Amino acid sequence: MRAAIYIRVSTEEQAKHGYSLAEQRGSCYRRAISLGATAISEFADEGVSGATLDRPGLNALREAVRSGRVDVIIVRDPDRLSRRLAHQLLLTEEFERAGARLDFLDFTWQDTPEGRMFYAIRGAIAEFEKEKIRERMIRGKLQKAREGGIPVGLYNYGYTYEPQTGRVSVREEEAWVVERIFQWFVHEDIGVNGVARRLNDMGVPTRKRRGLWHRMVVRQILTNPVYIGRWRYKGIDISVPPIVDNTLWEKAQEKLKEARRLWAGRGRHDYLLSGLLTCGDCGNSMTGVYSQWWGVAERRYSCRRKNRGTQITGCRPGKMLLAEPLEQAVWQQVCSWLKDPDKLARAALESSPGVEEIHAELEHLEKHLKEIERGRAAVLDALASGLLDLDAYTRDKLAQLKRRRERLEERRAELTAGLEGGTAGHQGLSHLRAVAVEVLHKLDELDFGTKKSLVRALVARIIVSGRAGSGGHDLSGVEITVVSRIPCVETGESGDP
Repeated sequence: MRAAIYIRVSTEEQAKHGYSLAEQRGSCYRRAISLGATAISEFADEGVSGATLDRPGLNALREAVRSGRVDVIIVRDPDRLSRRLAHQLLLTEEFERAGARLDFLDFTWQDTPEGRMFYAIRGAIAEFEKEKIRERMIRGKLQKAREGGIPVGLYNYGYTYEPQTGRVSVREEEAWVVERIFQWFVHEDIGVNGVARRLNDMGVPTRKRRGLWHRMVVRQILTNPVYIGRWRYKGIDISVPPIVDNTLWEKAQEKLKEARRLWAGRGRHDYLLSGLLTCGDCGNSMTGVYSQWWGVAERRYSCRRKNRGTQITGCRPGKMLLAEPLEQAVWQQVCSWLKDPDKLARAALESSPGVEEIHAELEHLEKHLKEIERGRAAVLDALASGLLDLDAYTRDKLAQLKRRRERLEERRAELTAGLEGGTAGHQGLSHLRAVAVEVLHKLDELDFGTKKSLVRALVARIIVSGRAGSGGHDLSGVEITVVSRIPCVETGESGDP
């Protein structure tokens, strides 16, 4: 007789029942020998849940049964075979159809209607117990979260989690990177992609110490409230040590929101004011549309919505403003602001990064530069002593160190220049004023992309009320309110250009 033993245990079941794979193996082998088995095959699954059928050991057992190599299958208990009643019944029918019978150590199997009914009832009870255990675990984790504990592992970049104590602490070298990500994104015009590129250029390692920084990882860091001390578990906020302050966090969220609004839905036609316009009559945002008007295709802005399920469909009849005169009106307002370069320069100076932040980043850069130099010196010493050969790998390593040092030195030069400009007081203000004057003198020569960037730098939003005449060309009946992004610049209002 050919016997197959199947043993399975998970951590939870071993703790509950007190028997291991070794215990099951010995008991099942003894049963096989007592039954007169001449050949014994073993199939095992360790640390695998009984709630699934996709188990390496079980899959191998089923294949052996299907190929006719097994006469009897010895299992300690039906629960070892599966935790689910439906799976137990499926496997039992499959084994019997192949000519193999089941033999349980802790359960008497009888191939009778009563025996099958009892088997089914027992399986149902086992499945019920499994669900009760799962439900108790979920309730326990939720209660722990409500009490401020950490119910599961917290492995966010910037933090260290100790499973034994449930303690969360800040990982200083990563926390510095998180702070820089927020500072760069908020205070510099480089965007999410630019932040990721700078991290890679500086050779900042990821959590796994391999691979590159990607824009999605940077965005996840910028949007995760864990960095202001709020870690969320199933809708419950749990306090953890913060890495950035609330003010910096809110500025980052506002900039992300603005970026989504400004660059959403860009079409093949250029619209200078896309993402900035709001209809003052219906409250909808106004988007660029390219439509036919008396047989002539023109660029226009409209507040109408045709998507299914839209709650506010826009003005009725539909408001369609010709793009050219509207854009010209707003551009004139922007130009009027640029005619006061002193005010713009002061605003730009006030919004630049603080001196303390620049000093902190410079200190960190110096630390990295020293590490690179030590690494380079170690490689050169190894070459000089004959411990290394100047092969392709060594040359590549030296080239990497050189590139990383050059990038860090470039960033150091940028920060040093910014620090000198920021601490120069009136000299920095004069420089910014000169830039503003230069822009003013070249307004008529700017291309569309530069104009669009300038509008977005100065304009927070534009509210348009009323209707245009003459098919959207006459804006005399339209009130255009241009709200500045820079606090020291007054809100502009204009009408007919």
